[in-house]
Amino acid sequence: MLFLKNKLSKLDLAEHTVIIPSICVGNAAQLACDLLIASKQLRRIGSLTHPALIPVYGPSAYQHEPNEKVSSCELYEGSEDKLLVVQFRAPWVARHTASFQRELVELLKGARRVVILSGSFGFEKRVIEESPWAYRASDNFKEAHAAQLGNQELIKWKEHKGEAIYGGGNALQLFKSFDEQKVPVMLLFRYLLEGDNSTDASLIVRELNELCEDFLQLRNGGDGSFKLTVPKSWNLLFGNDVTELLF
Repeated sequence: MLFLKNKLSKLDLAEHTVIIPSICVGNAAQLACDLLIASKQLRRIGSLTHPALIPVYGPSAYQHEPNEKVSSCELYEGSEDKLLVVQFRAPWVARHTASFQRELVELLKGARRVVILSGSFGFEKRVIEESPWAYRASDNFKEAHAAQLGNQELIKWKEHKGEAIYGGGNALQLFKSFDEQKVPVMLLFRYLLEGDNSTDASLIVRELNELCEDFLQLRNGGDGSFKLTVPKSWNLLFGNDVTELLF
């Protein structure tokens, strides 16, 4: 399942924060991970294979690693920040999903904390005036981040307590799998719509940075702005422009 570039047989995740995108509405979580990888210039350290992953192979997605190739599931690390980002580039095969989730949790359960990113259909948000954000956190994650999650000036999310996140892919099931293994885990998602979700991706990174500024550190100076790098793979996010010869 795991193929590391350094030929080691296992990951050393001591003190690492792991960020995992769910394949959700608008692919917003995957786009957010793209922004993180490009902005932090994380290095590809390996890939995962499993019957649940549809085979994908292509050129590099990031300008800071022009000679790398991409596959269905890759691991990117920032060793200084103790940050590991899992990136998916293809949907999962439904009948193998449960098996893949078990193996993924077993692989990553040694991490300090896990953050799952996702999205939900905007029309599922019942109260328009409420925050477009919702979260779910395990008890041990809440204990470790009591100061941040208890700060009403910083965190204005609604805690999700339902049994489904419509449009959220496998996010909730993955959250429960990590929680069962006593891994500190949080699920953060945004209500959004299909279309160009690049703006939603940057907002997801912003929210994540508010909670985990100690390792993301995306702020630029004292003005509170962010230094985000758009990956070169976004240049053709929606394909080529329509040729004028059609009109």
